[in-house]
Amino acid sequence: MPAALAGPLGRLRSALETISLGQKVVIGLLVAGLGLGGFFFYNWITTPTMAPLFSNLAASDASAIVEELNAGGASYELADGGGTILVAQDQVYDLRLAMSGKGLPAGSDTGYALLDEQGITTSEFQQQKTYQRAIEGELANTLEALDGVQQAIVHVALPEDEVFATDEADPTASVMLDLAPGTQLSGEQVQSVTNLVSSSIEGMAPEQVTVSDTSGQLLSSAGQGVTTAAGDARSQLETDYETRLAARAQAILDPVLGPGHARVSVRADLDMSQREATSTTHSYTEGTPPVSEQNTSEEYTGSGAAVGGVLGPENAADAGTGGGDSTYTTESNTANNAVDQTVENVVTAPGAINRLTVAVVLDDTVAGSMNQALVQDLVSNAVGLDVARGDDISVASLQFDTTAADQAAAEMAQAREDEKNAQMWSLIKTGAIGLGIALLVLVVWLRSRRRDEEDDDQLELDDDVMAELERLRVASTRDETLLLDRATDNRALELEAAERARVRGEISTMVSERPDEVAQMLRGWLGEGATK
Repeated sequence: MPAALAGPLGRLRSALETISLGQKVVIGLLVAGLGLGGFFFYNWITTPTMAPLFSNLAASDASAIVEELNAGGASYELADGGGTILVAQDQVYDLRLAMSGKGLPAGSDTGYALLDEQGITTSEFQQQKTYQRAIEGELANTLEALDGVQQAIVHVALPEDEVFATDEADPTASVMLDLAPGTQLSGEQVQSVTNLVSSSIEGMAPEQVTVSDTSGQLLSSAGQGVTTAAGDARSQLETDYETRLAARAQAILDPVLGPGHARVSVRADLDMSQREATSTTHSYTEGTPPVSEQNTSEEYTGSGAAVGGVLGPENAADAGTGGGDSTYTTESNTANNAVDQTVENVVTAPGAINRLTVAVVLDDTVAGSMNQALVQDLVSNAVGLDVARGDDISVASLQFDTTAADQAAAEMAQAREDEKNAQMWSLIKTGAIGLGIALLVLVVWLRSRRRDEEDDDQLELDDDVMAELERLRVASTRDETLLLDRATDNRALELEAAERARVRGEISTMVSERPDEVAQMLRGWLGEGATK
């Protein structure tokens, strides 16, 4: 062993020999805890942050990408049942470029990229079908970008061009959505899907799009439009309106009767249809000069017989002639007056109120002397009741059943009490564990100190050590006496006696100050003497 290491290792070995077993166990546990903590901290620091490389992958694309990553030695993780591949965040863009250079992910729908594969020998039928496939692929990619949609399949039926416009059919489309687990599309989202598809195809109306999910639930039916979305919108609008009106009435009753002593229910029948009316009104203002005016006058004066009798050949005999003068005058006036014209286009927004019905129930225990007519007037004014429209309100005073409320309050109180008890017991357990650890450390320290005291006592009472020390003391005393007798003859012997006295004093001081080291040294001497 090198001399440079022999000294430190010897001191370490001596230090370990002087401590007790309990102290060694505590030191070992501390070293093990530090090592384990350092190991986990190092793993946490060196573990890279993972980010999605690709999501919503088909099984074939995921398999091909994993093979390329394994070949390149890149670390990765799979998520979402293999549909998402996670890689180190600092390698995302490099790996995406590398995968794109190899044509991955290929995908089953490549959209308008299919049009790049057509050649000069492509027939018109192939061109039409390729264009249809491209539209379907682009729509599928667009719908898959929606939250909650894992995969979308779109089929489009494009009618053939006809010579006569009256014979042309409308294009239709069907959409199949694979939703993420626990995802439910609302009416507005279904309407968004139908509008996205219909707006992407010329001449297609939203009512011509059928939407369904993989469970077979019909979300939008062709020919009927987005009935689910419309029903949801109307129901949501009515619910919001009813909630607002009920809150207004409840805000009046709660301060009077107290919270929980009155219930208000409002039913609103809303007209969700949208109407558009155009009216034209003509008016004339007196005194306005005409735009144009024309006067015509005709006058005639003459004499002669007037032809009379009944027409017909058989009545010719009855015909006769008359005599006398005749005069007539005719006048006409035509004036084109300026007329005011007003055209009014009125669009009625949906949400008009057809009828409101309100029901108010008061707790009989606190509302027995309450004037119900006054309550009826207050609630009617709060919700804007219109009797002429057919609105109705009813107020009743009944005894409330508070069993459920009392039980819920008791359960909440019990839950709070249990939570407090759990926190208290948690503190007690934590304190007990801390106290136990402190007691264990104290016991180990006391045992170590007691063992050291026993070792000191044993060293002090060891007969062999005491006999050896006494022998050294007697020998040193005898030598000192002999040296003093000869001091008169030889000055050198005096100096030697003084040196021995000094050494003896140092030995006595060492024995009194460091008895453990002296005892260990003496044991070593005794062991060496026994071996010899």
